[in-house]
Amino acid sequence: MRAKASYTRYEKVRIIASRALQIAQGSPIFTKVPRGVTDPIEIAQLEWEAGVIPIDVKMKNEAPVAVERAEDEEEETEEVEEKEEEAEAE
Repeated sequence: MRAKASYTRYEKVRIIASRALQIAQGSPIFTKVPRGVTDPIEIAQLEWEAGVIPIDVKMKNEAPVAVERAEDEEEETEEVEEKEEEAEAE
Protein backbone atom coordinates (compact mmCIF):
# COMPACT_ATOMS: atom_id res chain seq x y z
CA MET A 1 0.00 0.00 0.00
CA ARG A 2 1.05 3.56 -0.60
CA ALA A 3 1.41 6.12 2.17
CA LYS A 4 -1.87 7.71 3.25
CA ALA A 5 -0.68 11.15 2.14
CA SER A 6 -0.17 9.97 -1.46
CA TYR A 7 -3.85 9.12 -2.05
CA THR A 8 -6.13 11.69 -3.66
CA ARG A 9 -9.27 12.63 -1.75
CA TYR A 10 -11.30 10.59 -4.26
CA GLU A 11 -9.19 7.47 -3.70
CA LYS A 12 -9.48 7.96 0.07
CA VAL A 13 -13.28 8.18 -0.16
CA ARG A 14 -13.40 5.13 -2.41
CA ILE A 15 -11.27 3.07 -0.02
CA ILE A 16 -13.26 4.11 3.07
CA ALA A 17 -16.58 3.48 1.31
CA SER A 18 -15.46 0.03 0.13
CA ARG A 19 -14.28 -0.86 3.62
CA ALA A 20 -17.52 0.45 5.16
CA LEU A 21 -19.47 -1.84 2.85
CA GLN A 22 -17.33 -4.79 3.91
CA ILE A 23 -17.91 -3.95 7.59
CA ALA A 24 -21.66 -3.59 7.01
CA GLN A 25 -21.65 -7.08 5.50
CA GLY A 26 -20.00 -8.60 8.55
CA SER A 27 -16.27 -8.38 7.81
CA PRO A 28 -14.02 -8.38 10.90
CA ILE A 29 -12.93 -5.00 12.27
CA PHE A 30 -9.17 -4.40 12.41
CA THR A 31 -9.02 -1.69 15.07
CA LYS A 32 -10.49 -0.95 18.49
CA VAL A 33 -13.82 0.82 18.23
CA PRO A 34 -15.04 3.15 20.99
CA ARG A 35 -18.20 2.18 22.77
CA GLY A 36 -21.34 3.33 21.00
CA VAL A 37 -19.78 3.61 17.52
CA THR A 38 -21.79 1.32 15.24
CA ASP A 39 -21.84 3.20 11.93
CA PRO A 40 -19.72 1.28 9.36
CA ILE A 41 -18.49 4.54 7.79
CA GLU A 42 -17.22 5.83 11.14
CA ILE A 43 -15.53 2.49 11.82
CA ALA A 44 -13.92 2.54 8.35
CA GLN A 45 -12.67 6.09 9.04
CA LEU A 46 -11.13 4.90 12.32
CA GLU A 47 -9.42 2.09 10.43
CA TRP A 48 -8.16 4.61 7.84
CA GLU A 49 -6.63 6.75 10.59
CA ALA A 50 -5.03 3.64 12.10
CA GLY A 51 -3.68 2.65 8.68
CA VAL A 52 -5.05 -0.89 8.79
CA ILE A 53 -7.43 -0.98 5.82
CA PRO A 54 -6.33 -3.85 3.55
CA ILE A 55 -7.48 -2.14 0.34
CA ASP A 56 -5.38 -0.40 -2.30
CA VAL A 57 -6.25 1.52 -5.46
CA LYS A 58 -4.57 0.52 -8.69
CA MET A 59 -4.03 3.47 -10.99
CA LYS A 60 -4.91 2.98 -14.67
CA ASN A 61 -1.50 4.18 -15.83
CA GLU A 62 0.39 2.00 -13.34
CA ALA A 63 1.77 -1.14 -14.94
CA PRO A 64 2.50 -4.06 -12.66
CA VAL A 65 6.21 -4.39 -11.95
CA ALA A 66 6.23 -8.05 -13.01
CA VAL A 67 4.87 -7.13 -16.45
CA GLU A 68 7.51 -4.46 -16.91
CA ARG A 69 10.22 -6.91 -15.92
CA ALA A 70 8.88 -9.54 -18.30
CA GLU A 71 8.90 -7.02 -21.16
CA ASP A 72 12.46 -5.98 -20.27
CA GLU A 73 13.56 -9.62 -20.21
CA GLU A 74 11.97 -10.20 -23.63
CA GLU A 75 13.82 -7.19 -25.05
CA GLU A 76 17.10 -8.38 -23.54
CA THR A 77 16.52 -11.88 -24.92
CA GLU A 78 15.81 -10.46 -28.38
CA GLU A 79 18.98 -8.34 -28.22
CA VAL A 80 21.09 -11.34 -27.20
CA GLU A 81 19.58 -13.48 -29.96
CA GLU A 82 20.29 -10.76 -32.54
CA LYS A 83 23.92 -10.52 -31.39
CA GLU A 84 24.30 -14.30 -31.54
CA GLU A 85 22.86 -14.37 -35.08
CA GLU A 86 25.27 -11.60 -36.13
CA ALA A 87 28.18 -13.52 -34.60
CA GLU A 88 27.17 -16.71 -36.43
CA ALA A 89 26.87 -14.82 -39.74
CA GLU A 90 30.44 -13.54 -39.44
